[in-house]
Amino acid sequence: MKVSFCGACREVTGSCILIETESEKFLVDCGLFQDDRSKMKNAYRFPFDPLEIDFVLLTHAHTDHCGRLPKLVKDGFCGNIYATPATIDLAEQMMLDSAKVFLSNEDINPIYFSSDIEATMNFFSPVSYGQEYSINKNIRIRLCDAGHILGSAIFEVWVKEKGKETKLVFTGDLGNANAPIVKDTEFIDGADYVFIESTYGLEKHETREIGRKKLREEILETIKEKGVLVIPVFALERTQEMIFELRNLFESGGVRKIPVFLDSPLAVRVTDIYKKYTNLFDDDIKRIVKHKKDDVFNFDSFKMVRKKGDSIKFQRVQNPKIIMAGSGMCNGGRVLEHLKNNLPIRNNRLFIISFQVEGSLGRSLAEGEKNIIIGEKKVKVRSSVNTTRAFSSHADFPKISDWLSKIKNPHPCNVFVIHGEEENSINMANKLKESYKINTIVPEYGKYYEL
Repeated sequence: MKVSFCGACREVTGSCILIETESEKFLVDCGLFQDDRSKMKNAYRFPFDPLEIDFVLLTHAHTDHCGRLPKLVKDGFCGNIYATPATIDLAEQMMLDSAKVFLSNEDINPIYFSSDIEATMNFFSPVSYGQEYSINKNIRIRLCDAGHILGSAIFEVWVKEKGKETKLVFTGDLGNANAPIVKDTEFIDGADYVFIESTYGLEKHETREIGRKKLREEILETIKEKGVLVIPVFALERTQEMIFELRNLFESGGVRKIPVFLDSPLAVRVTDIYKKYTNLFDDDIKRIVKHKKDDVFNFDSFKMVRKKGDSIKFQRVQNPKIIMAGSGMCNGGRVLEHLKNNLPIRNNRLFIISFQVEGSLGRSLAEGEKNIIIGEKKVKVRSSVNTTRAFSSHADFPKISDWLSKIKNPHPCNVFVIHGEEENSINMANKLKESYKINTIVPEYGKYYEL
């Protein structure tokens, strides 16, 4: 058996792992490259023949994990794509949004269209958490909750070759413990090989309490200055968490209510899907839903922008106000217009709450850049810019280390450290090797490794 890495090795985006056994070939994820340095790879031919791929395991619906599936199908793949039901619903919306972005960007040749997504949906096969499923006589799988976003899964995969069974564990992205809405990450008993994310390297996140305190301070300052607080959000998970956090903050009396607008049609559609899967929420939010019988993704001063005309209306609403808009890394979407309008004004604020990949506009703003270009317009940053990692949906190093320490029966012989910028992956690999006396590998793009 051998493994090749076709993305998200020594970089964050483009997750795609190829496993070749003596009788099968399968992928774990097939995501888009999203940073400026590597997004041209989206148009490249796959480094394998899609016709030869027997099936795909999809860990979750973020675009950097699912976004090239329609291209895979367009290029000849015709096997099953295994994922949780929530992931299937969410992935459809995320892929449709990608197709829309391709068409709206004159500098990008579309790698697929909505018709290719429609074809792709026919290959999805739903699998529930905790149920062992035999794909064929040689391979069986089980999905555990990764706690990252709604429907996200860790895949346990047992592969039988020459009478011997080997267990592989693919984390996808692991969740940040104690986050609201989704359940905490499930632990795994044992594995021979583990493929683990390293998005934040050795970083330790601020606590959720510190994040909530910072959010409250941002709102209080916005009220005091009668300004606008702009919060760039990812449509999937971060939006829903922020709606929930703002709802609790306003209803607890922590700050007085001010208008909050969500300007992201994709985020609105994703939020509707969240409401469909309340059975996947953690116990605390389930109790709220059951006790109050209300919508946890709504409150009095909150408005979702469903039509383009609504966006124009809320811009006329008197300050102070909060605007949440995509994209989370400020590389596109409706947030760009809000940044152009609000960053040059001193009494406005920008609060960055998501991971910012190297080369993104969000990364530049988070690092203090005062002169930026949006489209063809030069923008002077006079507003306050603050950040927090407390609301991250990714586990930090202490949480990843603790999760890995629970894998003891058997103890993994090799851990592949992926889905992180090169320095982060190398630092994490070295630390895990030192802590647990295990062999760690930071793989290279296109290189194969014998298992």
